[in-house]
Amino acid sequence: MLKVLTSSVLLLMSVYAYAGADAIQGIWETEDGGYVYIHPEGDTWVGTAVGSRDGEHRYDNENPDEELRGRRLLGVDVVTGLKYDGDDRWDDGKVYSPDNGKTYDLSAELKDQDTLKVRGYIGVSLLGRSQTWQRIDESAPHVQKEFLQ
Repeated sequence: MLKVLTSSVLLLMSVYAYAGADAIQGIWETEDGGYVYIHPEGDTWVGTAVGSRDGEHRYDNENPDEELRGRRLLGVDVVTGLKYDGDDRWDDGKVYSPDNGKTYDLSAELKDQDTLKVRGYIGVSLLGRSQTWQRIDESAPHVQKEFLQ
């Protein structure tokens, strides 16, 4: 009986933990108006550029890899490796900034269902910059649905 109870509790805890991890999935509008679709990939979360508020094309002109300079950002994974840390927090990720071609460490915290605080930093979280992203619906203008999985 104790084994059944223990197994049931562990199962419920794992279901709750997964639901918590899954809460980040969706389309998020960055402070700069970019749309990033965060979705699972293996045991981590990635974010793919899927459009922008103004619908204008953005290009990767600052990429340190000369062969990638000038590529369109649509469909590029700008967030990689985020891992669920519990309590609506994700850590150990990377975020690529097309504004300067640099990649930063990344953490994220879900403040409420529609608000995600993301922090890009170098080495130590104190040395970084935070943004607040807002969840948007896939029916928002300029969301390129072909990049949604």
